[in-house]
Amino acid sequence: MRLAWTVRRNSYFDSIDLMRVAEQARQLAGVTEVAVVMGTAPGRSMLAEAAMWPPEAPEAGPSDLLICVRASTETVAHRALARVEELLSASRDGGPAREDVVSRTTASAARRAASANIAVVAVPGAYAALDAHQALSAGLHVFLFSDGVSLADEAALKRRARDRGLLVMGPECGTAIINGVGLGFANRVRRGSIGVIGASGTGIQEVTSLVHRLGAGVSHAIGTGGRDLHAAVGGLTTLQAIEALAADVATRAVVVVSKPPSPVVADTVLRAAVETRKPVVACLLGYEGATPGGVRAVATLDEAASTAVGLTGGAVRALGRPRSAPASGARGAVRGLYAGGSLCDEARRIVGGSPPHRFVDFGAEEYTRGRPHPIIDPSRRNAALVDAADDPSVAVILLDLVLGDCAHPDPTGALRPALTEVRARRGSRDLTVVAHVVGTDQDPQGLEKQEESLRELGAIVCASNRIAAETARALAEGRDAT
Repeated sequence: MRLAWTVRRNSYFDSIDLMRVAEQARQLAGVTEVAVVMGTAPGRSMLAEAAMWPPEAPEAGPSDLLICVRASTETVAHRALARVEELLSASRDGGPAREDVVSRTTASAARRAASANIAVVAVPGAYAALDAHQALSAGLHVFLFSDGVSLADEAALKRRARDRGLLVMGPECGTAIINGVGLGFANRVRRGSIGVIGASGTGIQEVTSLVHRLGAGVSHAIGTGGRDLHAAVGGLTTLQAIEALAADVATRAVVVVSKPPSPVVADTVLRAAVETRKPVVACLLGYEGATPGGVRAVATLDEAASTAVGLTGGAVRALGRPRSAPASGARGAVRGLYAGGSLCDEARRIVGGSPPHRFVDFGAEEYTRGRPHPIIDPSRRNAALVDAADDPSVAVILLDLVLGDCAHPDPTGALRPALTEVRARRGSRDLTVVAHVVGTDQDPQGLEKQEESLRELGAIVCASNRIAAETARALAEGRDAT
């Protein structure tokens, strides 16, 4: 293997753009790894840990862009470097006019874009809180995609935002839809009367996509970041979002979605939800407290979507069971390999997270530190998928594929080589792949196209994450999955 690297001085790019560029360059034949990161201390440390930034590489500062490639030959490595440069240039050429690009701070960008009211912050965690404070000073709401922000900084940001009448969505906020405009990993859904508040990105995506597929629509989907219902944060953004949707005349019902919350904070949030005097549906995974009157507690994300649709006058229809599911599968373990943390947690609760079953959330910080999110770059999950085929105890592999803006342009296509390798190693007699696609017919990847491609690859495709998990459990237990 050959390693090649280069430094672009004083060249800032959004982390989501860098994730896309790295993933696209990684597709070149002979390329095994591509890293494109800002030259911050965490970025340099990540590269050093991965043995991709040797001692002889040039010094770099936090405003410099580091590009490194590992490939089969020196020629391929330099071809990949050139491809990265080409993609970066195309990103700049297709972006805003040059006069907008030269803004060096959030504050100066806000002055140039006087009509803007939301700042999207996606910089390394060490700098994210500072940029978010600048945005608040400029009178902007904040969509904080970055991870690596401390709980203390998060709480301080959200208290300051609340005092200024602004929202901080995040950190680690993957998804929001504000006035029909998607931020981060959002799906394209019709406008409607259901408001969603989510301390979970893919939880929001699952609920909003299913609301769309059930014929209803979304007024707003306000992401809060996965730790908002942590005791140290106190649900600050969730409480603001509840107040905002209560005042919004277009919102007739509210859905609150969360990963396992602090019980005390969950109690506070649910009491506030009752005060909206609107129908409220709560899907708080793992919450075991009492639910106050006026709030309908549900156990799964698809139940949250269907309940909200019914509360707003929509016709509630059952989501279909999977087509072409075998009557039973070989007994054994379920291996859940997920891109979405909330989807992973929901499936684990349905299947059972103890041995022999095992679930991995590849969107967790330990897997995304210095790397693209698996919704953009599924390569690490794909490698785990092939490894699972070598484990004779695994009877069912359970997957999610997430569509929408900023997601991989063809997630099933990216999965194809791994599934082909799995079939070559294990065949289809004693290993079944069960998948759920999060998305809509309006997403650029095409929901129907992705589902049909998965079926062609031999996967059982389910209409919701809950149905996929139940199907996987039944197959692993040798029961009828239909």
